[in-house]
Amino acid sequence: MRLHWIDALKGIGIILVVFAHHSLPVAIDTYIFSFHMPLFFFISGFLFDFGKYAGSTAGFVKGRFRSLIVPYFSFAVFTCLFYFFLDLKFQPGVINIEFFETSALYGIYSIVYALGPLISYNPPLWFLSCLFVTELLFYGFAKKSYGEPRKLVLWLTAAGVIGHLYSIYVPFRLLWNADVALSAVVFYGAGNLFRKFTEPKKESGSGSDLNSGSSLSSSMNLGSRLSSGSSLSLSSSMNLGLRFREGFFRVEKFLPGVFILLNLLYLGYLLKFPTTDMVNMNVLKYGGFFSYYLLAFSGIFAFVYLFKKVGSSKILEYYGRNSLIVLALHFPLKDVLIKLAVLGGVDYELYHYNAVFALSLTVLNLICVIPLIFLINSYFPFLIGKKGSFAKFEGFKSRFKKLVNQWN
Repeated sequence: MRLHWIDALKGIGIILVVFAHHSLPVAIDTYIFSFHMPLFFFISGFLFDFGKYAGSTAGFVKGRFRSLIVPYFSFAVFTCLFYFFLDLKFQPGVINIEFFETSALYGIYSIVYALGPLISYNPPLWFLSCLFVTELLFYGFAKKSYGEPRKLVLWLTAAGVIGHLYSIYVPFRLLWNADVALSAVVFYGAGNLFRKFTEPKKESGSGSDLNSGSSLSSSMNLGSRLSSGSSLSLSSSMNLGLRFREGFFRVEKFLPGVFILLNLLYLGYLLKFPTTDMVNMNVLKYGGFFSYYLLAFSGIFAFVYLFKKVGSSKILEYYGRNSLIVLALHFPLKDVLIKLAVLGGVDYELYHYNAVFALSLTVLNLICVIPLIFLINSYFPFLIGKKGSFAKFEGFKSRFKKLVNQWN
């Protein structure tokens, strides 16, 4: 059974990502950045099935490498070449992107290191490497205490504190955004725990590249066996989990209103008193520790509960299922659309801090990415880490050659 509301939630999430990467009024920009990337880590954790990989660490690492790191390098190289040849074709000798001002060796280093500020031509790709490290980190925590929620929460809290202190006191960044992962794993773990205590029945095929979570009882059994191996520990862990879940259900009915109210109050405050103190996980900009997590979780749960109630939307589901492709390609598309708008006579100043113009470009971006989604899913599934036959790719290559010959 597919969790359609999760696909729709991913869809609105990726649309907010595209929208926020345009020049928006400060208040709207600050609001979206406060929760839109934490939301994706939360969803990823919600869809993680520890039981599927508990017995095979190598299988887990291999699977996540294929579905995250392979797409990262595929799109990092592809979009790098796109920008390079675009400059070469239309403005030879003119460098439009800072990335190409450095040496080729430094460019390779930047792509391998995978930090958003380094891959300046397509910074959203930072999320893929960061999610990979985040999942490895959570998997390590789950190995130790998956059947003991309080211990797992303790591990996640410690990671969040360390991540926040790192952002303040350590002047260098870690490979593949491992420093961001210390904060991101809090949201990832929260998503997994939320699924564990609110969706006890297993729902396979939930629309993620990972299967959804297992039932409460099987998760507890597995976690207890891993943590202690004794029947006594198994019983106490299950009782603790059940008590935790019962307590959660007692207060959950009040949570949607609380989180939606907090979100509306925060947005209203920003509209009246805009601030430049904006959260940006990509560059370790979190602001205050408590305000960072409070605002992120209020935004996450406001949208989670909203979509659980409202249900689904075919359009949002479509973009949710293809969110990886949209994430990887919307930045180059945005640059092309802005350039075309300027060439078409639109005043470039109109682009700055204009929500209507940004929304128009976002809609165009989402329309333009549709044929690219079709091409990648149909002929180049390996770009997004999916196993697929090369037969369609060969057929596409043959037809492309015929088309080129006709033009010549």
